[in-house]
Amino acid sequence: MDLLTEVNQHQMPLRHVVDNAEKAIQVAKDAEMAVRHAQLESNPKKLSSSIQQLETAQRAAEQAQSQLDAQISDHHHQHEQELKQVQEQLTQSMQSIEVTGGNTEQPKQVR
Repeated sequence: MDLLTEVNQHQMPLRHVVDNAEKAIQVAKDAEMAVRHAQLESNPKKLSSSIQQLETAQRAAEQAQSQLDAQISDHHHQHEQELKQVQEQLTQSMQSIEVTGGNTEQPKQVR
């Protein structure tokens, strides 16, 4: 039973991995939107909260990326194209998070 549990944890179901990645992409989009809104409103409290949301999104994206990498390297199955497509979307999402996060560190213009 122990070995079976270990194998199941190592080889997560493909659907679960893809769902996690897609959820991470959506969380990243939501976090980026929250940062942009807070910047537009010049609301420091909202900006601080949204930056934390962005950091959480980044961790979720990194975890999903790791799960996808494991699936792609563990299996050569018929879903390889879907995995690679989701992986590409996730990579773009992570790059977008970095850009958005970088933009929050710039000094604000004085009005």
